[in-house]
Amino acid sequence: MWGVTETHHVVEPAAEAEPLVQDIMSSRLVAIRSDAELMVAVDTFVRQGRRHLLVVDADRSCRGLVSAEHVLAALATAGPGRHTIGAHVPPGPPRVHRGAPVREAAQVMLNELVDALPVVDDHGRVVGVVTWTDILAMVAGRHLGPRPGPARSDPRDVRPARPAR
Repeated sequence: MWGVTETHHVVEPAAEAEPLVQDIMSSRLVAIRSDAELMVAVDTFVRQGRRHLLVVDADRSCRGLVSAEHVLAALATAGPGRHTIGAHVPPGPPRVHRGAPVREAAQVMLNELVDALPVVDDHGRVVGVVTWTDILAMVAGRHLGPRPGPARSDPRDVRPARPAR
């Protein structure tokens, strides 16, 4: 008699969909022209309450991102004269597609030693920004999804911290 072989099918648990950059990015973009002076960037950081600005050339193409820390460091080392933001942002920044997995954005940040990336659509247009804090918040389970960004903040609205009890 011939033996009967039973086949068992192992059902793997359904894999959770991998989070995408578009799920955690900020779509509120604050841009500054590359020919603006460094002090204009400082003023924009203060008025807008943002840590990164999108730097665009006169033709509105994306030059890159600049952080508040980067601008302050540039100001500290700049000699006399007119210093533009574009002189401190090299062209061709790393970018990530909005449909890319979040882990890919994290890998680009690690490889490029940056803490934020412009997010582009299928046509190469910048549609958002993703930062390391977005990724960290997602990992910690605190991210609430795509965010348009906070309403314009005014540094005069900052309340002092409460003393420890």
